[in-house]
Amino acid sequence: MADNLTAHGTVRATAVTVSFPSTEPELLPSGCWLGGGMFVQSQDHVFNFVDYGFYMMLVLDASGRMFVDLGLHQTEEATVPIQTAMSSLVYAYTWQITGVDRSTPVTLLQSWDSNGSVDYSISVSGQVENLISVNVVGTLNCQNIIPEFYHGNVIIDPFPLSRIANYFQFGVISSQAIADNYWQVDLKEPKMLSQTGWTLVDRAWSLEGDHSYLDYSLMWGGAEYPGADAQYYQHPLQNPYEIIFSWDDHTLASGTVLWDVPSTNNTAATPIGSESQSLTVLAQHFLPPITTVLGLAVLLPFLSTKRRRTKNLAQIDRSALRSQT
Repeated sequence: MADNLTAHGTVRATAVTVSFPSTEPELLPSGCWLGGGMFVQSQDHVFNFVDYGFYMMLVLDASGRMFVDLGLHQTEEATVPIQTAMSSLVYAYTWQITGVDRSTPVTLLQSWDSNGSVDYSISVSGQVENLISVNVVGTLNCQNIIPEFYHGNVIIDPFPLSRIANYFQFGVISSQAIADNYWQVDLKEPKMLSQTGWTLVDRAWSLEGDHSYLDYSLMWGGAEYPGADAQYYQHPLQNPYEIIFSWDDHTLASGTVLWDVPSTNNTAATPIGSESQSLTVLAQHFLPPITTVLGLAVLLPFLSTKRRRTKNLAQIDRSALRSQT
C-alpha cells in the first residue's frame, strides 16, 4: 500500500486516540483484558541486528478498570546458525485511570526529547496528564539507540513470502480471543511529529498478528485474531482516519485498505491539549511481564529503513498488549 516499500524516515513523536465504545467489560472472560494502542520501532546505530519496540496502550479489564500501559523491548534478529531471535523487556509501567468513561477518547502520546528521553503523556477532553519521562539512552544496554521513532516499511522477503517489516503499527490486542459482540475498540487519528509539525497518517491497511513484523524476525501480534472485524473509512465510517474493531464472526483480511487520502493533512504544531491535574491517575508501578497472544494491527505505510528482529507478541513478554496496525 505504500508508494515505495523501501522508503524510510524518522519522527520525534507518535500519537493515537483510543476508546472503548459499546463495550461491556463485565461480559469479558474472567481475568481477560482488552487493549488498543500504538507499537513503534527504533533502531541501533551500532548493531544492525538490534532494534527497539516501544508500545503504549489503553487497556480495559473484566472488572471495568482502565489502565495506560507502556514499555520498551529490545530485540535481536536471528542470525542463522549462530543466534535465534530474542527480545528482552527494558521497562514497563502501568497507571490506573479513574474518572474517565471508557467511551471517552483518550489520546496516547510518546515523544523523544533532545536528551535521549521518551516523554509519555495522555490527553482527555483537551486536558493533558504527563505520566513519566524515561531516559532511554541512559538505560542499560540502550546507549546505542537512535533517539527517534521509525515509520514506514521495508520488504524483508519478496513475493511469494511477502514478509514486510512495519515500523509504526497501531491496533487492538487482548490477553485471549474475545469471541462475542459486546466489545469495540476505536482507534483514530494516528499521527507523527516531524520537522514540519504533526501529520496524520494518510495511508493505512490491516495487518493480522501473524504478519505484524517490526523487524526481520519478530512480530507484535504473533497470531491471527479470529473473528475480529472492523469498520473503517466508507465502510461505513466517514472519518478517514478512524477504525473501530469488534467481533462479528468475520475476520478482517490482512492487506485491507482502511484509508488512502491525499497527504495534505499537516496539522502544523497543533497541541495535544493543555496541562491539567483534573484527571485521576492512580498507582504507578512496574508491571511484571505478561505473555500475550493474539493481535490485529493497522499498518501505517510510510517509511522504513533496516529490518529488525521482531518476535511475535505471543513470544514477546510485555505488559498488557494486543496487536496493531
